[in-house]
Amino acid sequence: MEIQKLRTLYTEYGKIHLGNIEALYGNADNSIKLKIKHGISMSESVPRITVGSGLFHESFEETAAIDGLFHDIGRFTQYFLIGNLKDAELEEKYGIKDHGRMGELLLSDELSAYFGLEDYISILKPVVGNHTEIYNPRYTLDLSKLPPVFKEYSMEEISRRQHLRDLLIAAKIKLVVEADNFELLQNIINRDWVPKISEREEDFITKEAWEQFTNNLPIMIAEFKKRNVWSTNSGVVLRYGLLPQKAQLRSTLEVLLEQDYLRLVYERATEGLHNPDPLIYEGYLYATLLVKNIIALSDPIIAEEQRKEAVEKTKKMWK
Repeated sequence: MEIQKLRTLYTEYGKIHLGNIEALYGNADNSIKLKIKHGISMSESVPRITVGSGLFHESFEETAAIDGLFHDIGRFTQYFLIGNLKDAELEEKYGIKDHGRMGELLLSDELSAYFGLEDYISILKPVVGNHTEIYNPRYTLDLSKLPPVFKEYSMEEISRRQHLRDLLIAAKIKLVVEADNFELLQNIINRDWVPKISEREEDFITKEAWEQFTNNLPIMIAEFKKRNVWSTNSGVVLRYGLLPQKAQLRSTLEVLLEQDYLRLVYERATEGLHNPDPLIYEGYLYATLLVKNIIALSDPIIAEEQRKEAVEKTKKMWK
């Protein structure tokens, strides 16, 4: 499987769907163009995180690129069917749970033959189908429990061991999710996704969102909106907290620092503002320090106790 050839075929496939969508809906929005670009970018970031973790045999790099490239393939048909990327509407109208499941259904024998993926399709399909539902009991995995066999043996050898197949798929799902979070910041830096920033007082970061962030707790956007304690600036701070909260692999956070992503996101988020909310800058500093402390305390896999220790250490240093 030649990755560059697959990227070309994937781009062509996406453009065919883009043409069909525009013919059906008129001038479609930019979502599908971004999804084509997103797939190409993920085919680079997933293997980078995989190899950097030191947990996998080098032969995983090629299939990691394939996982990243195809993880959102269901988006093209989803948009053609309902004219948007809302998974809830896809389920309501067609009974298909989300774009991951849609992609798994699409990767039939015919489509896998088109891409030349026949030898890998039995693993790729569940990776694509479950990357939006990482709590599927069959594919639940704590990466700290990953057997050393994944480092010692090649992808081909491991895939032939039936008792390891579900673990293999679960690990790949985790890596796709990890890279997808990483890509969110890349999209901001590239201006593919622009945070909505306003200087109006009512759009400043709310106290509730800030407390959730500094306590390293998940920020439930829908719940905050229901309680009217949300703001667009709170969403920007969430982007800084996303990877320090969710990243399980040190390799993700190391790339984050090496590429100076957090500073670049801060610059994009405050671009053109005369008086940017100072809490956005504080969020950038806090997240950067937290990432450094997690790396300093961690092995390639970040244990929960190490994360908690890093949070407490960061709070003391930051205040």
